[in-house]
Amino acid sequence: MCNHRRVARPSPQTNRVAALVEILAARPNEALTLADVTRRLGVNKSTCYSMLQALTEIGWLLRDPFGKTYRLGPALVAVGRAASSGFPALDFVRPAMIELSRGVGSHCVALAVAPEHVTVVDQVRDVRAVGAPIGHGYIPLRPPFGAAVAAWSSPAVAERWLSLAPPGTSDRYAAALEVVRRRGFVVELAEPSWTPPTQGTSLPEVVEQLVRLLPPEVLPLELRATQAYAVSAINAAVVDPSGTVVLIVSLMGFPGPLSGAEVEVAGERLRSATAMVTAALAGSTT
Repeated sequence: MCNHRRVARPSPQTNRVAALVEILAARPNEALTLADVTRRLGVNKSTCYSMLQALTEIGWLLRDPFGKTYRLGPALVAVGRAASSGFPALDFVRPAMIELSRGVGSHCVALAVAPEHVTVVDQVRDVRAVGAPIGHGYIPLRPPFGAAVAAWSSPAVAERWLSLAPPGTSDRYAAALEVVRRRGFVVELAEPSWTPPTQGTSLPEVVEQLVRLLPPEVLPLELRATQAYAVSAINAAVVDPSGTVVLIVSLMGFPGPLSGAEVEVAGERLRSATAMVTAALAGSTT
């Protein structure tokens, strides 16, 4: 008797709905017209209108009858709450994020971990930090991004991450992972030659630009106490009782360069906070 493996078929309509929700979530204060959505999704107007009408009827979208624009609707609030209730790490990490943001003077962002990417699920802003909060959307686990996931996951996950590195850089990234494990947190340096994208560029598009541009040196192997560093982000992982990395907590938006000593202090605060959340998750299952 033969076992036939069922292969999942692509669902263009599902992909369009997911893409639309991500577009609107990335700019929650911006409403889109039918023409805007049609252009961004690359579909014909009649197909797009049917999708918008169906999502409006179930409350996933709100339609402004005067401006004839669409934005996220109230039904998604309940969906978000339900998702959050099934993700206890978010309940534990939120107070830690508030304390970290205030203590360090930066934005603090939580990213949920999936097999191939991380997604922004919560963030706390600080008035002293610079830059807008990170947009909604996914960040692929490709070097230099995702070092915190690779460092604290299984060897197979780390090997897969290294295999995605540009040619000739995997040894340098492997050395960076060893440093991250010893240090307890990831330091990502800013790339001075990178020009910020124009308004309206999605988070995945920004990340793709950076993946192509950033060298391995954005993950420093050493920090000199008195040297100044332009830090893009400091990241650490939250691990569930099974040993799976479920959240990355990130400090970003630093108002100026940090000395190596200041980076160590901020990183240790972050490492300590994520360790406490990890311990809380372990305790919640006993």
